[in-house]
Amino acid sequence: MSEIDFRSATQADNQPMTDNIYDVAVGLSNATPQKQQSPLERVGNDASDSIVEALEEYTVPLFNNNPLHGAMVKMMGGCPVEIRRSVIENATQYGFAEKNALYGLAVFDLFDENLQPTGAVFTNPTIEGFKDIVFGHGGLYFNRSKLNELPLLVTDDIHIAFKTTYPVYAPYSDSKIKAYQLKTLLKAHPDLYVIAPVHQQDDIQRRYTDLNVKMAFIPEPPNFAMSQDELDSMIQVAVEQAKAPPKGHLAKPFKMDDGSWLHVLESGLYQIKEKQDENGETKQSKILISNALIILGEARSLKNDNWKRVIQFHDKDRTLHTLIIPYEHFMGEAQDALKLIASHGLMPPRQTYKKNVFINYIQDYPIEKRFRCVDRTGWYGNTFVTTNRTYGNQDDEQLLFNSEMKDPYSTMGTLEGWQELSRLIEPHALAVLSFACAFSGQLVTPLDIESGGFHIYGTSTDGKSTITKAACSVWGRPKDVSKSWRTTDNALENDAELRNDNYLNLDELRQAVPKAVSDIVYMLTGAQGKARGSKSGKNRDTKHFNLMYTSTGEIALEDHLRRGGIEMDAGLLLRFAHIPSDSGKGYGVFERINYGSNSSDLGNRINELSAKHYGHAGIKWLEYLTANKDDLMLQAQSMLDDFIAKHATKNSQAVRVLRRFALVAVAGELATQAGITGWQQGRSFDAVGQCFNTWLGTLGNGGNIEETKILEHFKAFFEAHGTSRFESLTVIRHPDGEVIRPRINNRVGYYDPDERIYLVSSTMFKQEMCIGINEATAKKVLKANGWLVLGEDDRVVKRMGGKLPDGSRPRMMHFKADVMHSFDDES
Repeated sequence: MSEIDFRSATQADNQPMTDNIYDVAVGLSNATPQKQQSPLERVGNDASDSIVEALEEYTVPLFNNNPLHGAMVKMMGGCPVEIRRSVIENATQYGFAEKNALYGLAVFDLFDENLQPTGAVFTNPTIEGFKDIVFGHGGLYFNRSKLNELPLLVTDDIHIAFKTTYPVYAPYSDSKIKAYQLKTLLKAHPDLYVIAPVHQQDDIQRRYTDLNVKMAFIPEPPNFAMSQDELDSMIQVAVEQAKAPPKGHLAKPFKMDDGSWLHVLESGLYQIKEKQDENGETKQSKILISNALIILGEARSLKNDNWKRVIQFHDKDRTLHTLIIPYEHFMGEAQDALKLIASHGLMPPRQTYKKNVFINYIQDYPIEKRFRCVDRTGWYGNTFVTTNRTYGNQDDEQLLFNSEMKDPYSTMGTLEGWQELSRLIEPHALAVLSFACAFSGQLVTPLDIESGGFHIYGTSTDGKSTITKAACSVWGRPKDVSKSWRTTDNALENDAELRNDNYLNLDELRQAVPKAVSDIVYMLTGAQGKARGSKSGKNRDTKHFNLMYTSTGEIALEDHLRRGGIEMDAGLLLRFAHIPSDSGKGYGVFERINYGSNSSDLGNRINELSAKHYGHAGIKWLEYLTANKDDLMLQAQSMLDDFIAKHATKNSQAVRVLRRFALVAVAGELATQAGITGWQQGRSFDAVGQCFNTWLGTLGNGGNIEETKILEHFKAFFEAHGTSRFESLTVIRHPDGEVIRPRINNRVGYYDPDERIYLVSSTMFKQEMCIGINEATAKKVLKANGWLVLGEDDRVVKRMGGKLPDGSRPRMMHFKADVMHSFDDES
């Protein structure tokens, strides 16, 4: 509604008011539209305060006090009767008159089919109808601010326009909307609906038979006594009914360019043709084109490229397929599109004519729904996308996951059956950590925690693989969700992207090539894959992912890397927290036997339940998170802070890992709060806290993790090779005085039992003792921790006081055996 500019009642030229009123009346009677300016604006700017006054809202009792869409106008007294009559001659007075003032005149802008202002109307709505004065031409256009949430309605019925809260366009200067006007409106608003009372259905359908327009029909025409809510409710039902296909159809019939119709029935896609026989009677022919398929809509990327058609059909096994077919596949003879459809179980027609009808149907069927395609699962705002479903309220367009990668997620059994499994593992801390970790991936991004994982290691057949694979049942069949370490970083990169904001389990570290392990751990925790080039030479988009993971193996990471001669990096240990699998209770990972008579019975029962019931917990978890994400994340942050405060440590490096343990603990508690796990509230905090303390104990003296691991490495080397690769400097002689020298294979150095010193040359230290460790870093750590007898200028090598068996006195590294033993005691 244009805003009227009201100025002072006193005119600048002090002309009599009657003259000014007369000028306004003449202006009204001669008003003509101007480009981009409503006549109402022009009238308002030329009017005087003393005769025109606009009110913000105007209600009429006979409209059930619903507000009108225009401005209420009050014509004041003081003008000659003939002038007043010329302005409001056709307006029926409603309300009351007082001292020559007339109330009840409403003003509305008029718009053409391009929705540009082209006129104005002064009208007086009464129980008897509308009395109006029209300047220019056009229709009423109300509630346009709601176009983002409701479809545009087009109607001939002016009563609908005045009453509904839907965005609506209705002819005013013409009695009916013309086909060319509707066609123009459709270009800007392809989702509009023609709305009319049902008794006008035949006429409406006949008038717009050549237009592909949606029509909705309400059961009765509105009247002044009908409330706004009542009319809106009728319109809502009518629009929903208009969206639904006719009874027995899978989709609404589609009219082709040749006038024939395509009907999608359960039995197939049919072309319906009509023709008159020699007697003038209309006959129908029904041609089967293909098996049934429906067009769900069209999709494009978040960058508004890669446009596609979204179709759906069942194959011969009644498996439902949803295909996202790029528009480029329809170029030429559409062979790429036809091949894709055929590969998923629907055979396109072979006959050229039917094939063309089939392709035209897919390409030209009117689109009612738009999607956005994403090639990565996970969070998009408050919406979570998986490979087969999108969770959360989508204010805009629905997101579709589009990838050729195999979907690892599935369901079987029941949630109640899975909860039996969940309660079975509740007494066992490592199992609770594994299950809670399966829920934690969705919290990584919202809580801004770096990706990371846990490596559970120990002897074979102790149950570690049993509990981690069972944890995979949160999301699907354990055999499909769990992955093997026996893979490449390229293959695992795809799996990580497929599990973005989710959980990954890697089984049996020993199967992996050491170099691949190092690359994989950094890739998974670094949250992105490799940078790659495209055919054009430009960089492709790097794959990004956030996730939590578990891993199992018989050996620790540093031992496995050492086999491949790879330098051990403390950063890997922080990203890959190691937890021994032995609970110390004699049952491997289990802390007691709560099923059967031994740990094998318990493990077998866990395997049995996880193979029968899976996937349901993950669905319920995502539904829970997306129902009220913002509030849940505030609660999660508070719980995270509480766990960290409870397990605070002075070790700055351990704090990073503590945040990961805290995230897992919080995930387990929230999943319990959601009614998913069936655990006692607080169990996740207790179990994960126990595992954190176990991990913290593996750090030895509690110092810097990297230094600790380096010292442990050298301690282990001396303990393993103390007598086999170090020659004792104690002189042993035969009775005849000959010196006896034991045979030492692969000698690394010497041992002086009197001084309790190990002697190693710099060369052997580098080549034999620093496998998997940076030499310079190792020397720095050994020196700082007092493990070496230093030489001149605090050098790490020192000339021997005595002689070697060959009589030489070389400069060598002097390791203090007593310091190594005291390190053991502190640990």
